[in-house]
Amino acid sequence: MTNTTKYSTSEAYSGAPPGHVPLTNTFDWCFSQPFSFVNDYTPQAQVLDKIEDERPIFVDNASDRKLTFGQIRSDALALAAGLLSLGLNPNDIVKLPPTPTCPQGPEIAPVVLIQLPNSLAFTPVLLGTLAAGLTATLVSPALTSDEVAWIIQNSRPRAIITAKACLPAMREALKKQEPRDRAFFDAVPIYTFDAANDHYPSVSGSSSPTSSKTNKPQDWKVLLHSSGSRTTVTPSTLIPSPASTARTGVILWSSGTSGRSKGVLLSHHALNFSGAHLWHDASDYHSSASVRQQRWLGYVPFYHVFGLVNIVLLAVMTGATVYVMPAFSLDGMLAAIPKRKITYLHMAPPIAVMLAKAPAVEKYAKRDPKTGKNSFSSIVAAVTGGAPLGHEVVVEVYKRCGFRVRLGYGLSETCSTSLQRGTGEKEMVEQAGETGVPHWGVEVMVADMDVPAPGLVDGKTKAAGIDREGEILIRAPTLLSAYLPVGVFTVARDGKELDMSVTREALTADGWFRTGDVGAINKQGRLRITDRLKELIKVRAYQVAPAELEAVLCSSPSVADAGVASVYDESEATEWPRAYVVPRKPEALENKEELEKLAHELRALVEKRTAKYKWLMGGVVFVKQIPKSPSGKILRRVLKSGGEGTQGVEIQVYQKKRRGAVAPSKL
Repeated sequence: MTNTTKYSTSEAYSGAPPGHVPLTNTFDWCFSQPFSFVNDYTPQAQVLDKIEDERPIFVDNASDRKLTFGQIRSDALALAAGLLSLGLNPNDIVKLPPTPTCPQGPEIAPVVLIQLPNSLAFTPVLLGTLAAGLTATLVSPALTSDEVAWIIQNSRPRAIITAKACLPAMREALKKQEPRDRAFFDAVPIYTFDAANDHYPSVSGSSSPTSSKTNKPQDWKVLLHSSGSRTTVTPSTLIPSPASTARTGVILWSSGTSGRSKGVLLSHHALNFSGAHLWHDASDYHSSASVRQQRWLGYVPFYHVFGLVNIVLLAVMTGATVYVMPAFSLDGMLAAIPKRKITYLHMAPPIAVMLAKAPAVEKYAKRDPKTGKNSFSSIVAAVTGGAPLGHEVVVEVYKRCGFRVRLGYGLSETCSTSLQRGTGEKEMVEQAGETGVPHWGVEVMVADMDVPAPGLVDGKTKAAGIDREGEILIRAPTLLSAYLPVGVFTVARDGKELDMSVTREALTADGWFRTGDVGAINKQGRLRITDRLKELIKVRAYQVAPAELEAVLCSSPSVADAGVASVYDESEATEWPRAYVVPRKPEALENKEELEKLAHELRALVEKRTAKYKWLMGGVVFVKQIPKSPSGKILRRVLKSGGEGTQGVEIQVYQKKRRGAVAPSKL
């Protein structure tokens, strides 16, 4: 029935080739109740009862407004009809050249840009876009107009659904497009979601969606009012099942070392398979009768691959109930856990640090002397991903709160990849510092770095030995089909050749994705991550490209040169960007007051040009020169290690908040 994890006693390989997951579009898959019978991806212990239409799937944690399984399906189909009524044709696809993970060639349908905070509206908007056969690109509400402009330029959305608070930045982003594209972008209809005043799923009004040549925004709910909208869309005819491996469902945006975000194309089948392998491996927290009905908190951003797959899509597939929070706050999370009887927590590493150390946790962790229970007793386990987390923090949370935080590993390009198994103390100790074994249907290999073109021998990937470090490679149906080529929608117009080089560099000929992470696999087949080949800085669960910040810093007339590297903050369990700056005036290095002034000018410049998670929380160090290789490449390892030439005047431009007094995160 199911395939189990295999591993080699001599080579750094772990996992197993994929089992059978039916080919279908993601809308149909989510509502087909795929885990209601035993199959390759549903062991007997995980078989679920029928999900009734009246079951609440998403509940607004503040207002208790409920969105049921049946209404998500109905409203998604209504929204799909609304989008199709705009003239968007799901068969008007752009087909890319074949790739190792998509031999038939990835397909991109007309793009709908979705920029929403966590809310009840998010899921019907997303699934409605997919039901219409269109491609959704998910964008963080925290991005600046420059960052959004880059995404718009490359994805060329045919409709935009954005938060009302994001509208000014969206308008600026549209204005920054090239003059020759102005007519195209002026015709893109914009729909807004008012987070403060929207009472969905209560829907009023009967207006119909219209295209606008002036970008005059309309409320997103007008898309629910197309004539016959609830009966006219049949997703299976818009996205035939065989097309599910090629048709792009979503485009996520992952920072690259070039400084510009890269569009990650995930097919419908990649999304479906990711849900299947997550549920296949869910026995650790689904084994007792008391947690047959899963209850989760929804504060992990839904536009991020972690929130998208592990919460949004998996909740619909399994009938779990998610209590939605628009942003994380420690007090809000702590109050919701006992009130909602949460069964499983999803979190970034800094939240685990708060659970281990914040004074505000103490009253919730205190146990009843009669029952031995505390406010966390409904939680079977938690999962964290996106960045490293020290084992000491995991142990402290277990001792203080009573549940195990399990480490997982995944990327936008791979979805969820591996997870620590078990929920008890014994497994926690045995797997200290590891990120577990691969999920069902996922293969992980550590490439032999001692051969030319790392890991490749006669065109095939060669594994390193057990416990030997090398680059981590991943192969699974959950992989990206390609990166979105820059200018893909305009190359034909401009007479240029499509640039697939970024995809070719990321994928081996035999279908492995090169993560850029360095690690090792032990004799038990468990993965340990030790370093990164890539230069990306991991701020909580987000990626920051040093080159992007360097470009911003060097745009200042007061800066002669700049380099950016990460600094690890143990108290927050995250990396922060730290800037190394050569002042335009060398004599400024002798004037602390002048350097203080310049540091805060640079802080303001970065704040203006980038999202909050990219800010220089690691401070600014003024130096005489930036260490570089003979070819001019910045030696970031030298910066991080404090090597020769990197000693200078350090200025902190932010003050850390007192632990436990944490403001709501906008990251």
